[in-house]
Amino acid sequence: MSSIVDKFSSSILLQFGEPSQALLNIVELAHVLRSSSDPTLQSLASSLSTRQLLRIAERMHRFQCDDVYNAVQRACLARFLPTIAKEALENSCRRLGIVSPETTADSMIEYSVTKDSVKIGNTVGDRYFTAAHSKVPDILFYDVPEHVALLERLLQDFSLGQNLLLVGNQGVGKNKVVDRLLQLLNRPREYIQLHRDTTVQTLTLQPMVRDGKVVYEDSSLVQAVKLGHVLVVDEADKAPTHVTCILKVRTRR
Repeated sequence: MSSIVDKFSSSILLQFGEPSQALLNIVELAHVLRSSSDPTLQSLASSLSTRQLLRIAERMHRFQCDDVYNAVQRACLARFLPTIAKEALENSCRRLGIVSPETTADSMIEYSVTKDSVKIGNTVGDRYFTAAHSKVPDILFYDVPEHVALLERLLQDFSLGQNLLLVGNQGVGKNKVVDRLLQLLNRPREYIQLHRDTTVQTLTLQPMVRDGKVVYEDSSLVQAVKLGHVLVVDEADKAPTHVTCILKVRTRR
């Protein structure tokens, strides 16, 4: 069954042209994970699903990137894997010749902003024209090399029309990086913070007190859909699963 699935995955990747050797290495790794009898490797196979392979292929095709190792690391969220799973993934990659590129000293990626576009490293994105200037983040941001490199990767995913997920410990600057990206792109932001008491109803309606009366207005999520703004969902892991499933509906245009 897995071989049939892998042949299907390989064939649909042809829509992005002839697959590069880097992409073929990732497809081969996906085949190894899917066909393995090791439960640990099987648990990693879903991270390289056909949908994920398509995303990787589109990114490689659009931005001429052949960094196989880091593409696999990001897709599998390797930094957050348990030790055994992380070692199993590393061993599988090593057997296929997928190794970490040589690290060099951090160098600042240059970026520039014009009226119509923003360029971070080698990636160029269009700036947005909006009348909702008060909702465009305006923050003080220090250009740490690692953060600027992350901004370029986020810009690439954003340009491909993908939803972005930032995972990290508290206080590492996830919101700051997102606000900086939206500031550079001049994109209005709607913000919503989830918690354990969040319900499906509160995702769409929010109570407000006006003239001593409680009225219900559209939530930030609904406003983002209506106005075409970017929705920033904070603390998404705190809400119940049946609530976060609602967010699978694509709200960005």
